[in-house]
Amino acid sequence: MRLPVRPRWIVLAVLVVFVSVGCAILGFWQLDRLEERRSANTVIRSRLGAEPVPMQLLLDALQPQEGLEVDPADYEYTRVRTAGVLTDEGRVLVRSHVVDGQAGVHVVFPLDLGEGNGVLVNVGWFPIGVDPAPAAELYGPDGRIELLGFLRADQQRPALGRREPEGWLETVARIDVGRIQQQVGVELLPFWIQLIEPNDPGRLPVPLPAPELDERSHLSYAVQWFSFGLIALLGYVALMRKELKSVVPTRVEERRPRDRG
Repeated sequence: MRLPVRPRWIVLAVLVVFVSVGCAILGFWQLDRLEERRSANTVIRSRLGAEPVPMQLLLDALQPQEGLEVDPADYEYTRVRTAGVLTDEGRVLVRSHVVDGQAGVHVVFPLDLGEGNGVLVNVGWFPIGVDPAPAAELYGPDGRIELLGFLRADQQRPALGRREPEGWLETVARIDVGRIQQQVGVELLPFWIQLIEPNDPGRLPVPLPAPELDERSHLSYAVQWFSFGLIALLGYVALMRKELKSVVPTRVEERRPRDRG
């Protein structure tokens, strides 16, 4: 017995194939993201365990190699030691950061390295309602410090991101070195430093924590996408079985001889 092929079955089959293939692609994409995350964690873990490097060695490593620019992001979370004078000129507050459920800001000072060069230093977190003290009050009469910190990549504005207003900035959404450069007298390096030491646990600011080397939710997302694709296939099979059961008795009834009166 030949069963009729209904147009809606074909449309539904195409839709199920499209959904299942899409879910499979997204699932494998999440697995790729997981592998990238694991590789990045391995690199960062090795940098966190390595000895800190002097600033000059880091700057030497960032010099163009054979005409090719070296991206500071390739050295993210490298521990670095340097010294200089923290200045209040050009200091900014990075808004919208929460610690232990309390809103606050990160405080970023320019560090004058001498010879007209400087680097931005994120010294840590202050809660909303507490005015961050000047650098001299936090780190000594002249603001001079020897510090240990992480190298962090420049947080440039994304293509569709909100543009900071013109003029002098008191607060910013991100540590965009190029934008903050407009209000700093020294030439800033193309990265910033996340302060580790000096750190007094008994007072503000609260230094930023080291990165969390977890795998995030990529594996669970991959499982979910594969599950959605499988559910679509199984749902289609179940629906078709139901459709066929409703069609077969009808066709048999049509073929059965009618009673003759």
